[in-house]
Amino acid sequence: MNKPAVTMKMLNSGVALVTLDLPDSKYNLLSERVLRDLIACLDQAASDKAVKGMVIHSGKPDNFVFGANIEEIQAVQNQTAKAAYDASNVGKEIFSKIEKMPFRVVVAINGICLGGGTEMSLACHYRIASNHPKTAIGLPEVKLGFIPGWGGTVRLPRLIGLPSAVLPPLPFLPKGIGWGGLLTGATADAHKAWRLGLVDETVEEAALLERAEQIALTGKVKRYVKPMKVRAVENFLTNTAAGRALVFKAAMAGVMKETRGKYPAPVDALKVAVKAVGNKAERAGAYEAESRAFGRLAVSAVSKNLVNIFFAQTESKKARNNAAPALKIKKVGVIGAGVMGAGIAQAAAYAGYDVVLKDIKQEALDAGMATVKGLFDGLVAKKKLSATEGASRLAAVKGTLDYADMADCDMVIEAVVEVMKVKKIVLADLEKVIKKPFIFATNTSSLSISEMASGARNPELVVGVHFFNPVHKMPLVEIIYGDTTSDAAAASAQEFSLKLGKTTVFCLDRAGFIVNAILTPYLLEAVRLLEQGVAAEDIEKTMQSFGMPMGPLTLLDEVGLDVAGHVARVLHNAFGDRLNPPTILKKVDEAKLVGKKGGEGIYAYAEGKRAGINPKVQAWVTAQPVKKQRGEIQDRLALAMVNEAARVLESGIVSDPRTLDLAMIFGTGFPPFLGGPLRYADSVGIKVVHQKLEMLSKVAGENYAPCQLIKDMAARGQAFYQD
Repeated sequence: MNKPAVTMKMLNSGVALVTLDLPDSKYNLLSERVLRDLIACLDQAASDKAVKGMVIHSGKPDNFVFGANIEEIQAVQNQTAKAAYDASNVGKEIFSKIEKMPFRVVVAINGICLGGGTEMSLACHYRIASNHPKTAIGLPEVKLGFIPGWGGTVRLPRLIGLPSAVLPPLPFLPKGIGWGGLLTGATADAHKAWRLGLVDETVEEAALLERAEQIALTGKVKRYVKPMKVRAVENFLTNTAAGRALVFKAAMAGVMKETRGKYPAPVDALKVAVKAVGNKAERAGAYEAESRAFGRLAVSAVSKNLVNIFFAQTESKKARNNAAPALKIKKVGVIGAGVMGAGIAQAAAYAGYDVVLKDIKQEALDAGMATVKGLFDGLVAKKKLSATEGASRLAAVKGTLDYADMADCDMVIEAVVEVMKVKKIVLADLEKVIKKPFIFATNTSSLSISEMASGARNPELVVGVHFFNPVHKMPLVEIIYGDTTSDAAAASAQEFSLKLGKTTVFCLDRAGFIVNAILTPYLLEAVRLLEQGVAAEDIEKTMQSFGMPMGPLTLLDEVGLDVAGHVARVLHNAFGDRLNPPTILKKVDEAKLVGKKGGEGIYAYAEGKRAGINPKVQAWVTAQPVKKQRGEIQDRLALAMVNEAARVLESGIVSDPRTLDLAMIFGTGFPPFLGGPLRYADSVGIKVVHQKLEMLSKVAGENYAPCQLIKDMAARGQAFYQD
């Protein structure tokens, strides 16, 4: 007989203690099974006149409810908007039962409380949260392309006020107003939730259930009392038509700035929230508006793409072949104190590792240590670390010029110049001082892991660990297998990267790996368009409109023209003339223009700020100015990525389309709402993609000739994804 996911027992005080504890799972999810068991407990308690109150809590040590079961939501997505609308109403009915119970219902939150868990808590009469370090309350549904559908979009602004529900802290708002979690998916810790009014009280973890029981019996809580000015402004902005109009305008401006209109969920959440606190007629229709918006959004292409990314990210945390890590990593060495090396060192120290940062020159080492300190100072300034914590983490990074200081490292990451001979010398030098087995991780962006491992003492422990610049901002790490890399070594590299908060993808050894192999043709074509007389502004705006976070020419300057040029040369040598760099890129290299970091690249810079196209570069454009339609520019650039993505998949270095798309989204900012280049290709239609590539190969160059995989899929009427 299956163990129930929700149980209830009567306490001596007459309070019914309801425990959520999904069997065989680290987390509680509001699946159909959990909701069914919850209904049974609610009905039993409601019919028992001896029940004087109810406390709902979790049997898990660090989470209340992680949210709804996304697999069940995905099943609804494959149906109709009506099915999603009905699912929304079913959840509302269940939580309405809680709201209408004939006694006080208190939710006791310990640890993570997200999505449906937060919606459940909002339906309870009282909310109390522990000060557990993992306590975080929020509604992340907009990150999956839909809105809270079980009443949360309506109840949240009614509870904490409209401005705090939909606006971040803004200069014109009094301190104490502003969070915006409904539109951003942000979470609040216990203290923040208490000051917002999201919870009524916070307590020590050990006292949580006892205090919740008391509240269920008495209804007396120690709510945070907001200053009079805050209450007055909150009341005006929530309960008057003029105030709501101001909030709507400010919130909509923020949403449009952040999403550029590509993500409809925050807009619908805002509209429902305003209706929820509106006049009597508007309030009455708020729950219906929420259900309709949820139904429409849940089956949209944007939501399906975002849910696909969610699953890809979840899968990416698993070790390949379920391998156990080869080594337990405690101390990390980083060789090369440049921008990448210093960034990796700081990220490792921030994650709790002891770090040794080495360079060959004192001035370079000093600059690297200054970079590490600057990054920690920034975290202190943003109040993500206390001054004491910042100093402690900085002290965990030891700078050195001597390999001997790395003798007890369990993992060493090299971030030296991109020259194979140099990297091999580094490995050989390390093997002289580190006598025990250690992971040698190379941060190369394009060189062969297999060649680097040749001659190593333990070639199975040599692995690619490719971070992206800037390390503290870019979330992806590519973990690359050489011919001899063991699953256990890759698992060690993954465990380390995950501890740094990164998203990881595995791939095999091939020039450019996943991201640079796909990104490079895109960047080359952008320069080629510039060379052919297309205005830089048209190129940039087209791809920003497509959804890229910045235009390709800007990206080149940000990455560094020296780095991009090196990768382009490696790929040209590996794959031939289809990746022959355009003339301007070669001239940029000859002129030693490196981009923004050097003050001069595709663009000119004055005091670090862009000052228009670089006159030198403009002089190298010999073609007459030409005006191309945005659609043509978009096809030239987006389909360059699609074609190369198909080639990468065809090569077998990446296991599946989902992993490749995840890598491009987290490694380049490819628009998440489009789902990645292969998901995008499916939405366009593989036959259409094939036709467009054939046409482009005739007018823009043979480099657009569709790869064999696209030809075969178009002929068979297939897609990259089967859903």
